[in-house]
Amino acid sequence: MRTRRHRRGFSMVEMVAALLIFSISVVAALEVYALCIRGSTASLDVTRAGLLAQGVMEQTLAEGNFLVGTESGELAGDLPGAAWAREVQESDTAGLYEVRVTVTYEERGKQKAFELTTLAAQR
Repeated sequence: MRTRRHRRGFSMVEMVAALLIFSISVVAALEVYALCIRGSTASLDVTRAGLLAQGVMEQTLAEGNFLVGTESGELAGDLPGAAWAREVQESDTAGLYEVRVTVTYEERGKQKAFELTTLAAQR
């Protein structure tokens, strides 16, 4: 009478293959996670720049006395290397001024800019 040998467990080749597939999956998941973090940080910087530009624009509009020309300054806060520039020009329509506010900042060593433009009437 012959006895049957039942295989129990996995062979070494199967274990190595499973470990390889798992390792590749983990590395891919970590790359996706890092990409999401970079995208989230970039989105946060754009949001901060937009809020800073909106603040400078609101201050300009609240003053209501538009002087044609360009002004600029530094911005302190969470946005590294942030600076603002405000340009006021007379528009083609009498009594209206074009106000342009630009906030520049650094993102991973590159210079980025966020710009707002509006038309406003002299008070």
